Amino acid sequence: MTRKISCELCVVGAGLAGMNALAAACEYLGPDDTVVLVDRRARNGGMWVDTYDYVRLHQPHPMFTAGNVPWQHDKPPWYLAAKPEVLDHFAHCLDVLRAKVNLVECFGHTYEAHEEVPARDGYRARIALRGPDGTPVTIDARRCIKAFGFRVPVNPPLALSSARVHSVSPEDPRLFSAEDADKPVIVVGGGKTGMDTAHALLARFPGREVHLAIGRGTAFMNRNVGFPRGLARWWRGQTTLATFTDIALRFDGTNERETFDYFKRRYAVYLGDRQAYYVLGLQSEEENDFLRRHLRSVRNGYVRDVVDDGDTPTLVYDDGHRQPLPPGSYVVNCTGYVMRDDHPYEPYLSPHGTVASVQPTSSIHILTSFGGYFLGHLLYLDKLATLPLYALDHQAMTHRNKEGLPFACMVHLLYNLFLIVDAVPPKVMQQCGLDFDRWFPLPRRLLGFLKLRGQRARLLAHCRAALDRYRARFDLQGGVLDTVAARSGTAAT
Repeated sequence: MTRKISCELCVVGAGLAGMNALAAACEYLGPDDTVVLVDRRARNGGMWVDTYDYVRLHQPHPMFTAGNVPWQHDKPPWYLAAKPEVLDHFAHCLDVLRAKVNLVECFGHTYEAHEEVPARDGYRARIALRGPDGTPVTIDARRCIKAFGFRVPVNPPLALSSARVHSVSPEDPRLFSAEDADKPVIVVGGGKTGMDTAHALLARFPGREVHLAIGRGTAFMNRNVGFPRGLARWWRGQTTLATFTDIALRFDGTNERETFDYFKRRYAVYLGDRQAYYVLGLQSEEENDFLRRHLRSVRNGYVRDVVDDGDTPTLVYDDGHRQPLPPGSYVVNCTGYVMRDDHPYEPYLSPHGTVASVQPTSSIHILTSFGGYFLGHLLYLDKLATLPLYALDHQAMTHRNKEGLPFACMVHLLYNLFLIVDAVPPKVMQQCGLDFDRWFPLPRRLLGFLKLRGQRARLLAHCRAALDRYRARFDLQGGVLDTVAARSGTAAT
């Protein structure tokens, strides 16, 4: 028998995007409003439930939250919280939000489909779920926010020809077994997972032989610039908004290589001889120097296989380079997995305006946490259907022009930010606990924002032209949604 639940709002996904959508909606709802929170996992936390145990935050922990919920520990603000601490904070956020509405938690439930159905007062959303025991569940909701985010999968081990090495994922406990601490490790991947893994191995087992294979190479935003410590926050570093504006003004939709070179010179830290990508990750100068000193080698190139040359396993790169390995070595798959799996296109707003979707095929912000927060507010302010936000298909961008992705994203978020600031009450921006610029004292932030407002017309024109140019180059879906354009009188692009 099908279980049926009627509610004001259904939020599908209880990761950071879903929790921020829920936090935003709770500002407009009360204790008598029923909200259904759905996730396929047994608890909230999203990818943090599944990922490797030694993962830590990129950014200082205060800006990793739902809405404006403060952390409940006394660690210094620059502390990079570890997985158990992050999951504890997710649980605390849920406790805070649970007190604001009548929350029905459907954990362990799988989303199957949704549709918009006619109702007396317009349309409602009907969401089909499958319970943990296979029982069908139907949610009848006035509104729905599908906060799937990036749907980050767990990396499987690499399929290697040799049986004389251990091919593992970052989650494999054998990687940190004291019994194998004398075995070399090849970390395959130059993004955040690769850096986390190399750093954790070298910190746990000083002197261990760890090699890093980084493909075409990744540069990271220098955390020392974006998040200076202590009193230095009054005069050192630069706000994230100022940095993104500087880079966005240099990107015209066609010059990603030139823009990347500028970014690398001014804002980045990196390892290896060559870097081709910046994927919005953060790393400090100290972390970078630690890895540079202790890694046995860092090599540009893609690992193709490990084969046996007689009794010797040999690592083979795409350029033909071969590296003999001692038997029993570990090869860890830390290759990129954000937006690795393709998902069908879905607009951020449904045709009848009952369903908002937070995911990368029709994104208003590269970070789905911000997407959940702003889409939630705009949905309940009844402005999402008329505000002509610019949508981009970030999933397609990763395949067609990964080099230009971060710079187009900076232009994109800057453009939409201007529209959102003008459309929402000031408290929406003031209560956005995700805002990286909250790291800096209020006078610095206000001065920077006022300066930005003075350039509004110029920035909007530049950003719109760059986005249109970039979309045309790579034939990307996006622009102003047809449904929004029809309601707002804006010409769709």
